[in-house]
Amino acid sequence: MPTRNDQAIVLRLSDYSESSQIVSLFTTTAGLVRLIAKGARRGTRKRFAAGLDLLEHGDVSYIPPRGDAGLGTLTEWVQRDPFSGIRRDLLRQYGGLYAAELVSKLTEEHDPHPELFAALVGLLRDLAGDTGLPAGRVAALVRFQSALLRAIGFAPVLRRCVDCGRPRVRGTPGYFSSTAGGLVCRDCEMHHTEKRRVSPIMLDGPAGRQRPAEWFGLLDYHLMHVAGREPRTAAQLRLLVADAAG
Repeated sequence: MPTRNDQAIVLRLSDYSESSQIVSLFTTTAGLVRLIAKGARRGTRKRFAAGLDLLEHGDVSYIPPRGDAGLGTLTEWVQRDPFSGIRRDLLRQYGGLYAAELVSKLTEEHDPHPELFAALVGLLRDLAGDTGLPAGRVAALVRFQSALLRAIGFAPVLRRCVDCGRPRVRGTPGYFSSTAGGLVCRDCEMHHTEKRRVSPIMLDGPAGRQRPAEWFGLLDYHLMHVAGREPRTAAQLRLLVADAAG
């Protein structure tokens, strides 16, 4: 089978043997791929001499698996950007790991999402940057959450009631139901057990620009329902986001 060349972000690494690893990559043109990196842990081959690290961006060459199941084989990895600034503090680090975990859980193998790939690179670049306040990094996380939900077809409806279809009136609160897929009005919310109240200040402005920590919490709530379970990094990240907002 011919070798494929692509750009990728390293989402996950796990040991396979004393010398090899299983690497999960999110690529530009193939989406999520799982490959065996033979000799990656031993570090004796020039192409893997520097190893592979989580959340780095690089150029990958690999042989796809035969059929839909199984592992492909990583043949070459050339680092483009390690996003080393992500290691500077816990908000940056947990934000990157949270994004990687969600992409792994909510996208299918060999299902390309080039717009989501661009959003992930943008998030990692924002998290690793030298400038900006913690609240700006929270806003970057909100932009990524929104891009992920759009890419997988679960973007919430926020400008009208998903039950009756009436537009939301500015200055009024709403109720958000992940099961329903968005906002429900006061007249319809009684029909939904799963819901949470959303303030008018949040809803009146562009998503993420006002009260980014609250927007992060709302979209995180929705993503947890969509995924069916929360990422291992989510609880700690929520605390870090709250500290950034405080």
